[in-house]
Amino acid sequence: MTHVRQDADITQPASHSPGPNESASARRASARARTWAMLTNKSRLYLVLLALMAPTLIGMLVFDYYPKWETIKYSFYRWDGSTTVEFRWFRNYVEAFTTDPMFWQTFKLVGILLAANIVKMWPCILAAVVLHRLKSERWQYVYRVLFVIPMVIPGLVWMLIWKSFYDPTAGILNSILNGTGLMGVLQWMDSAMPSLAAATTPIRVAGVESVFGSLWGLALFGALLLMAKAGLRTSGKRWLWWLLLLGLGYFLWGPLRTVVATAVLLGCGWWAGREGIGRAVLKWSGVSAIAVAGVFVLTSMIWTDRTGVFDAGTPPWLGSEKLIIPSILFWGFPWIGTIGVLIYLSGLQNISADIYEAAELDGVGAWGKLFSIELPLILTQVRINLIFMTIGTLNDYGMFLVLLGPSGGPGNKGMVPGLYMYSEAFVNGRFGYACALGMVMFVMILAITIAYQKYVKVDK
Repeated sequence: MTHVRQDADITQPASHSPGPNESASARRASARARTWAMLTNKSRLYLVLLALMAPTLIGMLVFDYYPKWETIKYSFYRWDGSTTVEFRWFRNYVEAFTTDPMFWQTFKLVGILLAANIVKMWPCILAAVVLHRLKSERWQYVYRVLFVIPMVIPGLVWMLIWKSFYDPTAGILNSILNGTGLMGVLQWMDSAMPSLAAATTPIRVAGVESVFGSLWGLALFGALLLMAKAGLRTSGKRWLWWLLLLGLGYFLWGPLRTVVATAVLLGCGWWAGREGIGRAVLKWSGVSAIAVAGVFVLTSMIWTDRTGVFDAGTPPWLGSEKLIIPSILFWGFPWIGTIGVLIYLSGLQNISADIYEAAELDGVGAWGKLFSIELPLILTQVRINLIFMTIGTLNDYGMFLVLLGPSGGPGNKGMVPGLYMYSEAFVNGRFGYACALGMVMFVMILAITIAYQKYVKVDK
């Protein structure tokens, strides 16, 4: 039996077991198959996604990136918008920086508008805080709807309404001023302000400009004092700002005053680092210097001559060189923008109720909550609106075109960079030069945005 079983075992075919090389080859083949299947599935998915995104991508390339590329290209050409094309290398840029004073004069008005718009951010913040503090959710909803309704009015209609508001004969503004007696106040100020300027100008010249070169030099010195109050131990982190501000001081103060001011600031920084009282003294000294500069600007440099535009009771707000800038600053009153209020309100709604309860237990009042809780916790939204406001102020020209025309009003007093680019392109036919101006504006806006992102910190 045993022999037979052995024979049977010998005669049966042995089962095939793969060797180590054959097993590795099979595993590699299987891995390749799985990889290929995975790539095929991903490729199909990517093709579907690309097909869905294709209209958007093509639209962006054709209507967004291609015009920008054309702007860059034609900024190096003399181009009238249709046929005249002549490669000029960098002559458009050289003209903008060296022989075109009007372009840089437009930035004076932009600087005034930026300072005014920073102040105009406060009504939006206060309106958002008031809405947030309403106890009734129903009234909160009603007021939010009321804030959104003006958004349905087209921007052009809004500008035309304001243009009629400033009409000298049938405008609402002059009717209100005459009806309330405020026109008489303006007539009195038209005589009083030049007299005040004549009295303060000698003090400004002898007391400020003889020491600091100009009022702007005094304001810069105050800003540097505020930086020096942190002491020399932290000044190394801000050496670039020190160099930029001192470089600006070189043009405002001159070489000798710059050396003296640098020595004074270094001494103040050393003192602030050693003495606790030094920081407080430097802080209030810097604030006082900026405030004094502002007071002298208001009293001795703005309303220096009698205008006579208020005598008849119908001042031409948009037709007088003296009144264009005040008219532009008053535009949009009470300066509560819908988008700004909603952005601030969204940030306020993220504040926990526990923080308010803790503040109430500590006896914090309404103003204390604003400056200690609400304002610090919405600084992210403030920075976003600050960036949008800066970009909009530098780019905007539609309002000035509707209110003042392509020339910017009498004496080009309402000319801003965007309107100047429009005028050069569509009025003077210098499209290539306008493209170069646009590229200069693009670099400036990009630099300001990067500075905001880097230096406007939000520490909650």
